[in-house]
Amino acid sequence: MSALSSLDLARRQRAIQRQAADRVSQVARFVLRQHARRQTPAPLVVGISGPQGSGKTTMVRLLAEHLAARHVRAVGFSLDDLYLPAAEQERVAQAGNRLLRFRGQPGTHDVELGRQTLAALARNQEPTALPAYDKSLRGGRGDRVAPRQWSQPPVDVVLFEGWCLGFRELDAAELGRFLGGVRGSDSPLFKHSRGFSDAELAEVNANLGAYERALYPLIDAWVWLRVTDVDLVFRWRKEQEDALAASGRPSLSDAQLEDFVARFMPGYEMALPKLDARGFVSSGRLPGPATLRLHLDPDRNVVATDHMP
Repeated sequence: MSALSSLDLARRQRAIQRQAADRVSQVARFVLRQHARRQTPAPLVVGISGPQGSGKTTMVRLLAEHLAARHVRAVGFSLDDLYLPAAEQERVAQAGNRLLRFRGQPGTHDVELGRQTLAALARNQEPTALPAYDKSLRGGRGDRVAPRQWSQPPVDVVLFEGWCLGFRELDAAELGRFLGGVRGSDSPLFKHSRGFSDAELAEVNANLGAYERALYPLIDAWVWLRVTDVDLVFRWRKEQEDALAASGRPSLSDAQLEDFVARFMPGYEMALPKLDARGFVSSGRLPGPATLRLHLDPDRNVVATDHMP
């Protein structure tokens, strides 16, 4: 890699850090307000949803540091840490659904492990192992690894982030309308889903039911990094892979990355309209609006914020 491209990558990373720092102050105020409204000794569990490359991981790290400076103990982990171990993921991949051929979509996570982890953190009584997954293993296909971090009680805030965290299963009527749009129109709203069969799309949608039943009732409040054009994911993920390559770690080729990201896109097309219209499922333990929505521009800057029920 040339010195110039390395310099460009360094500048890009610094820009991402600055953008994340700008968001942290807004999100921290929201989290601290929600934390003050708690009516139980359990920690506040905050779900953070946003597309790949939007800066969730960096924001969680900076947010935990920001809260610690204010004597609020926070611990964070990712839905990505719940990906199935390699052998189980290969079994899923061999079943034939192209959307599940690689990690990413609902159906490639260990939902029960996530439920157990959140439940242990909510008890706030014992050290809790946080799941870990290394995406660089197996030539970029990834595998689960031994826990690298333990949460020591008491914890005040749990930060749980993921690209499809919060996505809701479409009911039969909603799914029918979605599939009708995919097959019966030329709208760009369905352009990524047209390459997959109704059965493939329906299976991924059905998989979301487990997430909605097992995980979301354990989440008290939500932060949503919302983008209008989800095609930005291709650009943002390319930047991440370039950073991996620049650091000497294994990364996906451009062709692998294109194939990988394309499998995520139908998830956005199915889920985002329902989230915009009906919001997130949560524990119900907090009164009033419990979702902060941050609208991002193509450079990840926050251009507007609002609250959802």
